[in-house]
Amino acid sequence: MCVSPCIRPTVRAVIRNGDRVLVQVKERPGLGRYLTLPGGRQEFGETMQACLVRECEEEIGIAPAIGGLLHVADVLQTRPDGPRHLTEMLFACTLPPEYTPQMGPRPDKRQVATIWADPVTDGPLFLPRYDRVLMQSDAPAYLGCFSHEIA
Repeated sequence: MCVSPCIRPTVRAVIRNGDRVLVQVKERPGLGRYLTLPGGRQEFGETMQACLVRECEEEIGIAPAIGGLLHVADVLQTRPDGPRHLTEMLFACTLPPEYTPQMGPRPDKRQVATIWADPVTDGPLFLPRYDRVLMQSDAPAYLGCFSHEIA
């Protein structure tokens, strides 16, 4: 286990349905509701793909078909328990067309729903603000650094 200020590798699934993206709705006191892409922290000895399958099964109730790596970003979080640095890898993923958004059997502790969200209209709720690049076909591979405070 890392002691801060370690860098945590994290994988995220970018699952599209037309102009919408599958997201987790989360809620935190002091922050309210926000949207995140499914995925999470990679464990020691686990491949990125295995991590993404595990996290999606836990959070959205299904393992996606994993495509190519779309983007990489650094995410700096200011948290009550100290700073956190994540290196996030965003993969293109697909689900069967009959999939209905649902919470998986072991959702994140702050997750309250799974929905299809429109990055344009729901953009301000994305944390980090991946909405700004999700629908751009020419978005760079490295997205730079995102910073946010979690109360």
